[in-house]
Amino acid sequence: MGLDRLVEKISAKGFDGYALIFIRKLSNHVRFAVNKISITNTWDDATLHILLEKEKKVYITSLPYPLEESEDTILERALAALKNIPPREDYSPLPEPGNYPKHPEFDKNVVENPEKLNEIVEEVIDKTLSYGAKRVAGSLYANYIRGRLITSTGVDLEVEDTNVYIDVRAFIDKQATGHSSIAGRFIADIDVDYVSEKAAYFAKLSANAKKGEPGEYKTLLTPDAVASLFNTVGDSISAFSVDAGFSYFKDKLGQKVASEKLTIYDVPISKSGFIVRTFDDEGVPTKNKELIKDGVLKTYVHNRFTAKKFNAEHTGNAGWISPRVWELEIAPGELKEDELLEFLGEGLIVGNATYIRFQNYLAGTFSAIIRDGIFYVKNGEVKHAVRGLRLSDSMPRILQNIIGLSKERVQVYHWWLESDIPVIAPSIVVEGVKFTKAFG
Repeated sequence: MGLDRLVEKISAKGFDGYALIFIRKLSNHVRFAVNKISITNTWDDATLHILLEKEKKVYITSLPYPLEESEDTILERALAALKNIPPREDYSPLPEPGNYPKHPEFDKNVVENPEKLNEIVEEVIDKTLSYGAKRVAGSLYANYIRGRLITSTGVDLEVEDTNVYIDVRAFIDKQATGHSSIAGRFIADIDVDYVSEKAAYFAKLSANAKKGEPGEYKTLLTPDAVASLFNTVGDSISAFSVDAGFSYFKDKLGQKVASEKLTIYDVPISKSGFIVRTFDDEGVPTKNKELIKDGVLKTYVHNRFTAKKFNAEHTGNAGWISPRVWELEIAPGELKEDELLEFLGEGLIVGNATYIRFQNYLAGTFSAIIRDGIFYVKNGEVKHAVRGLRLSDSMPRILQNIIGLSKERVQVYHWWLESDIPVIAPSIVVEGVKFTKAFG
């Protein structure tokens, strides 16, 4: 890779500190539409991320690899930029190496047997049609990632990872659609029956939708909807977001921020996790940790800069600029899947939530488009699909009003998770969710 030569040149230029992250990503994509595979793509990309420090000033850049410019040119540009950058008041040096947990095995089939992906897609199409859909579309992605981190403090670590996810949309007609997704570390984690049956089920229920009335409803959020909404929890729990004024958890540490039924973990270390990280971008060992315990906010997540500013412990969640949650796991509840509608009684089911937009980050007020299924339930039975509503509420209010969670959970990752955080999500029932009239 030439990284060792670059390290020698960095040292010769007189920088006080450095970190290099090399990432190679081999991605296989199978797209399907109108009941057949339409496109298969493979990308093999490599990126070099460079962090350089001098006199408590920090310069960061990302470049495609192999480098299109000489290493000397890149380093001279960094030195010139550092002359005009003020020192960081929250500066803390790069951490020393630590004791790292063992990295779990990855799926060699992603690289060695990519034809399995086509087989899964064909099976999903056949099964979704057998469950009553008229048309099936979607995408399956499988990624192999190889990474290396080198820092001036002696960290030199390499890892290999894989992850896989599928999105399925089933159609009865243009208006009646259903969605399902599932994610995992291995190709074998794709549960074909689950995604096929769920997508077809919601598509069939979506036919003959009736106009909905704005108001407050007891609401059942499916795992897809939960994952979309709880991505904002992961974002808001970053100390960078708190410091920047973009978090509804600002000044809430140690306080009750949610129903006592809610416990959430950050789980970077899992044999089946979609994202597995045994060290962060600064070389700090990671660990699974409680973020919210029985409704109480236990910690923000930190890198070296936010830990210094907040006088807190580094949590092993660095990004060089912003600390981030690696993967959210919501603890299971007590409701079985077949008990959810009876527990809901009367209210709405929300199949998914997309294009979440905040009007006020500190208050957590937002609106979201509801795609692929919203349904009215009465006496524990789905009566009809609903159209013309938008989810418009605040996340603090939703978190406080949680009244039930399912035992069953699904690992969810898809392209519209706006903070890019995978979520191990149950279904969740929330009291009094606000809905407004959708435009159009």
